[in-house]
Amino acid sequence: MEWIEKLRAATSLADLAVILNFTPSGLAHTLYKLDPKYIAFDIPKRSGGVRRIRAPVPQLKLAQRRLANLLSDCLDDLLKGAPQRRPLAHGFVRKRSIITNAALHKRRRYVLNLDLQDYFPSINFGRVRAVFMKDNNWSLQEKVATVIAQIACDEHVLPQGSPCSPVISNVVTHILDVRLARLARQHKCTYSRFVDDITFSTGRKDFPPELAYQVPGTHQWELGAPLRQTIERGGFQINPAKTRMQYRGSRQMATGLTVNDKVNIRAEYYRFARAMCQHLFTDGSYRRIEDDTAISNLPPLDGILQHIYRVKNHSDRREADEKKKKPIAARKLYRKFLFYKNFVRPRRPLIVTEGKTDVVYLKYAIRYLTGFHPRLGEMENGKFINALRFLNYTDTVRDVLQLGGGTGDLSFLINEYRTIEAKYGHRPMEFPVIIVVDNDAGAREKLFGVAKSLCNITVTHTSSEAFYHLKHNLYLIKTPSLPDKEQTCIEDFFPPELLTITIDGKPFDPNHKHGDHDSYSKQVFAEKIIKPQAASIDFKGFVPLLHRIVAALDDFEGRMGAASPAAAAK
Repeated sequence: MEWIEKLRAATSLADLAVILNFTPSGLAHTLYKLDPKYIAFDIPKRSGGVRRIRAPVPQLKLAQRRLANLLSDCLDDLLKGAPQRRPLAHGFVRKRSIITNAALHKRRRYVLNLDLQDYFPSINFGRVRAVFMKDNNWSLQEKVATVIAQIACDEHVLPQGSPCSPVISNVVTHILDVRLARLARQHKCTYSRFVDDITFSTGRKDFPPELAYQVPGTHQWELGAPLRQTIERGGFQINPAKTRMQYRGSRQMATGLTVNDKVNIRAEYYRFARAMCQHLFTDGSYRRIEDDTAISNLPPLDGILQHIYRVKNHSDRREADEKKKKPIAARKLYRKFLFYKNFVRPRRPLIVTEGKTDVVYLKYAIRYLTGFHPRLGEMENGKFINALRFLNYTDTVRDVLQLGGGTGDLSFLINEYRTIEAKYGHRPMEFPVIIVVDNDAGAREKLFGVAKSLCNITVTHTSSEAFYHLKHNLYLIKTPSLPDKEQTCIEDFFPPELLTITIDGKPFDPNHKHGDHDSYSKQVFAEKIIKPQAASIDFKGFVPLLHRIVAALDDFEGRMGAASPAAAAK
């Protein structure tokens, strides 16, 4: 059954709770007993002043996040049977973004931007409840629509800090989107909306006065009566201070991106980001765009660079392999930053494995082998906290850092360490980066030779060192040999009976290739065997490998101590 059908079939709080994976009593307590439900704080606006944010407490936030995911799934269901149409809303919609929004308005004679004033507070409890009951796309039972509004609203309106406010605002605003898109089509214009930011554009010689007209004798533009009336009938008000018309020949923007020729970043924004990186790589801090304050915190700059990369990568129409062979400047800059963030300035000891499944194995082994607590991790308030960080092979790490796991990529990482002195004046390297690999033919072919040629370190299948210090804060650890097995992989340290479990009659094959139908993969082994049974698995086979990780940590601490000014003075 599709999610929209499940939601339509619900008749009570209890039914909705089950769909949201709550107990009825748990959801009822969250809605009717929890106090306080929100924490209020202010954040500065770019244009000056502050924006009041009311953030839900964790228990309510979980319900709102699950509701947001449910409603997004329902919207996907509704789109399956609908005719293909140009998307109207782009904010907080899956597979849409400020980039897809701006792309609709490229190379136009006129681009008109306007903002809806007090957008979220304009959507009150009654509007939320009514749209889910009366809109034919939803047609929910009254009690269910009421509970959805109770989860979503604070002080009878949608709060700005709630995870479900964006998706619900899109549901409520959809009828306005349809009306404004119809008005745009009538006058040969294109319409789109990103949250409260509305854009119209056209290639017409004259902009239609029904949408906006120039005040005679001035450079000011006023919105046309049909446009104003349509927005006001939809229950919203226009922010007059943010209405702007942009002409061809001057810089045209939509949702913060230039659209004159292609979707792009403002040149000065990129130059500022590049300058911030230069300062960071030189002395470990940079100047914030908003107020020129010196900061060393990396996430704000990471967000800026990620935004720049995504926009410019979208505009780069070459094949993925060609982009990597001949990277544009924005990709090079972001790659340099990510290397600095992960390897030059890691915030904890970093473990780099050959793949995602190795991370699963090691995390559970550390958790359940309590003899390694608290050195490698420990329980805190009922939750296990790792003392280590594991490199997460995200799409960005694979694409930009060109690290997707496997010994070939890891040899590429070792190679990169040769250039650290030339690239980074600021090299804190306060924590080690430890590469953990299988002691097999792949490591011999791709890694052992690199260790020898670049670092003059001899590594073989039979060498028994606990670790190999390669360069700076970089270490290599190979899985220990076993009494009856010289070459090993990490799965060899599980109890043998786990490795013989079949799924749907198929055996586990650590070397499973994509498309094989007569075995199952490491990913399936980790998800369906290790994760569900972790609490009952005997992880003692991992003890020698974890001892090697501890030995590398001890060695690094010794090197850091020896390099300190106090030690040098003795």
